[in-house]
Amino acid sequence: MSRNITPPGVTRDSPEIKRSGMPRGIRASITDELRPLFSPRILFAAWLPCLAITVGHYATGPEYHWVHDVLRRLYYLPILFAAFAAGSRGAIALSVFASIVYLPHAFGSLIARDPGGAIEKGLEVFLYNGVAIVAGLLVDRERRERGKAQRLANALSTALEAHRRAEQQLIRAGKLGALGEMTAGIAHEIKNPLHAMKGTAEILRDVVPEGTPERRMLDLHMGEIDRLSQVADRFLSFAKPSPPDRRPIDLREVVDRVVELVDTQARRHGVTIDTAPCIKDPLPVVSGDPDQLVQLLLNVALNGIQAMTPAGRGTLSIAIGRLQHAGEWRVFVRVANTGPPIPEAELERVFDPFFTTRDEGTGLGLSICSRIADQHDGHLSVENLPGGGVAFTLSLPAFPDDDGE
Repeated sequence: MSRNITPPGVTRDSPEIKRSGMPRGIRASITDELRPLFSPRILFAAWLPCLAITVGHYATGPEYHWVHDVLRRLYYLPILFAAFAAGSRGAIALSVFASIVYLPHAFGSLIARDPGGAIEKGLEVFLYNGVAIVAGLLVDRERRERGKAQRLANALSTALEAHRRAEQQLIRAGKLGALGEMTAGIAHEIKNPLHAMKGTAEILRDVVPEGTPERRMLDLHMGEIDRLSQVADRFLSFAKPSPPDRRPIDLREVVDRVVELVDTQARRHGVTIDTAPCIKDPLPVVSGDPDQLVQLLLNVALNGIQAMTPAGRGTLSIAIGRLQHAGEWRVFVRVANTGPPIPEAELERVFDPFFTTRDEGTGLGLSICSRIADQHDGHLSVENLPGGGVAFTLSLPAFPDDDGE
């Protein structure tokens, strides 16, 4: 009983089978197999020389024994080149072709006959195919070993890159710990006299009439005290961050809240917020503190708006999605801007404490963001985009066994 091997969706009356006698998928597979054997490189370096050697055989008279001996052995050159270029398939295909076109001249009387001995000529044909098989198999093995070596090199490169990132995180954690202890002491020492200075300034302001130069100086004095107090609070939050109140959350709600908070400032600076890449499909929930994650993404978004402001209008793109890494589902939020790229020498330092490219910055914002990501078992990374701009990506692990479906 015959079996129907026609692929699904293709009937025996389909145009594909009527035209060629076989389904289109099978024809495409055969074409893909044959294409490397007839590439321009092999055509000009193997097939055409093989034909030229054959023409030389047939055109040479039987009285020129030495010419036939040379031509008979020249077949090895295109066979070996086919092996190097296309492996065993190319070598065997060319050796079979050389055998077929040479046999009528070796043992027949078509046009002319090779004057060599029958055993010699038969052995030569046998060696054509034997050399093709051995050379082709060796080339195939070398390619497999080269592929294994390349895959091993890629795996080692990935492992080394992961090791380098882990080492950088450890170094950064050590720096953060040392700086945290130092800044905590400094901030406490600063805040105590600031409270006293603000108290005395408030008492003096009550007795100084409004509209006088002294009152304006006191107002300026109190404004600077408040600014210094905010800086001290920021140092304290960096030195002793509050532990996250983690609970199951949907990161899309966090992103919506961040968009509402930055929308006014973005419109003021002519920046467009694009949330089109945010997927609408179910997402895995993550364990996190909504307020701290809002603080992280808000800081990144505001940095992006500030980076685009000097150059004029721009676009702040926020994408959210999921990916599977090492068998674990992770949810990512990507905040990209169209501002100028970060110099490569500074790209790996953006999360270091006190590193900033703005005169008015303290260099603690992104350091705090990186620490928040670490407290959530996540990772915050930065990269320059090929077409211009900078992208920050926050990756957080999903709840176990939750893929969002």
